[in-house]
Formats: sequence, structure tokens, C-alpha cells
Amino acid sequence: MFSMTEHTNEKLAELATREGIDIRMVSALAGDRTLNAREKVIVDRLQSERGEAFYADLLHTLTHHSFPSRQAKHLWGEITEHRKSLNTILGRDPGVLLAAHDYLTNVTSNLNGVCLIEENKLASIANVATHDGLTGLFDQTTFKIRLKEELERKVRYGGSLSLVMFDVDKFKHINDEFGHAEGDAVIKHLAEILTAQVRKMDVAARYGGDEFAVILPQVEEGAAYIFAERLRQRVEQKTQSSAYTVTISVGVAGCAEGETISSEALLKKTDEQLYNAKKSGRNKVCSDNGQ
Repeated sequence: MFSMTEHTNEKLAELATREGIDIRMVSALAGDRTLNAREKVIVDRLQSERGEAFYADLLHTLTHHSFPSRQAKHLWGEITEHRKSLNTILGRDPGVLLAAHDYLTNVTSNLNGVCLIEENKLASIANVATHDGLTGLFDQTTFKIRLKEELERKVRYGGSLSLVMFDVDKFKHINDEFGHAEGDAVIKHLAEILTAQVRKMDVAARYGGDEFAVILPQVEEGAAYIFAERLRQRVEQKTQSSAYTVTISVGVAGCAEGETISSEALLKKTDEQLYNAKKSGRNKVCSDNGQ
């Protein structure tokens, strides 16, 4: 056996999942030092992908507040000038972080109730607020935010996207027969198997209870079906005990190149395929394209 509010959650989810930009890189972009080769590659990629929104990312990293892209670009220039003025007044460089907070709080009144916090502590808070405590995977709220973001990215840059959802067959029986501690151990073990199967760019979540979900960017539905079937087999192979074997039922749906769909509609389509897998005998994968 395998023995804050919605707005705050969205902002913490954004911080926890943004790739690349951190306070040290923002400081370098402000002129404190030269970007190293790795950082330059990241910055070039983000500037190309994000456009003016790149400046909103910079300000969010500094302040943990969101600004419209065009306003953020203007504010970035103003903060740079404000830093120079403070340097002259104080006789020392205050740094970009202090300059940004002073300008946005005391000059423009864009920020209220500002509280500075160490980056590693903020990252820890963000992780707790956006991840499931038992499995370490994203929670449902964060997953839905990421799904919207990935679909928006797909519209902007093209490509395909697939969604996979699965749950444990007869999970109630495991809880009733062997206890909830055993059920939790099964869920944790499934999360470990799932984590080993996904790519770094994929988004895996504990969607609720014994249900899991995975976003597969740049993956067509046929390939997502293969991924799901491999996952189903791996679970069956690796979750056997002397008392029971764990199996999963899986639903798959996708959005192909050139197609558009809302996150709500894609979730509904995938959940319908999960229901079909249950209805047709469990321990199988059903796909929206008929596989």
C-alpha cells in the first residue's frame, strides 16, 4: 500500500508561474550591472513575446502590482529619471527598487499601503497560495488562470493546445475500505507519476479531490491521446498493491492550429470525454476526436 481574495490569488499565481524575470534581472536592466549571456537570452525572448507588456512584467516584479502595458512603459522611464533625481538629492544611488516604490507611492500615488518583502519569502507565499498542499501541483484556481493564459498565447502565436483530465476509478472504495490516509497516499503517488511524465512547459494540477488536469501547449489532440494512454498504463503498472490496483479514466480534448475556444468550453469538452471513459468501463482514455 501507499503507506485572500480572488484578485490576490491571481497576482500570486502570476508571480509563481512567470518564467525568467526576477528582481536581479530587473536591477540589471535598470543599469546596475551587465546582463550575463543566459539572462540576455531570456530578456530577448521575453521582449519579443511580450512587447510593451514586458514593462508591465518589470513593474510587477518590482511592486507586485499590475499596470497596463502602455502605462508601464511610460512609468519605467519615469522611475529611471526619478532614480537619477534621488541620487542627486541623497548623494547616493537608492537603487531601482526603492526608486520605483518612492515614485509610485509618493509622486504618482499609484501604490497605497506598500510593504517591501524579501523575494524568497514572497516566492514562498506565492507557492503556498497557488499549489495544492498534498501533491505540490497547481491548484484549480491557478490552473484555470494558466489555461486562459495559454489559450491567449495560442491565439497570439499560433500552434495547437490540448487538455487532459483524469480521475481515479472507484476512489471512494479505497477511502472507505482502507481509510483516508491511504487515499491521500494514492493521490500523492499519482501526482509523482504525473510529474515524471510532463514536460517543463506543461501545466499539471490537482483539479479537486481525486481529479487531475494537464495543459499540453503545442500538442495536437492525437499526440495528447498518446500521452494520456501512456500515463494510464504507467499508473496501472506503478500503483499496484497486495490489496488493490489503482486505475484511472482519462478525457482528452484539443484546440488545433487556427481554431479558437474559451477555457470554459475546453474544460467542458474534456470533462465530457472523462465522463465517457467512466461510462464505457473505466481504465481507458476517451478523446474528443473519437479515439
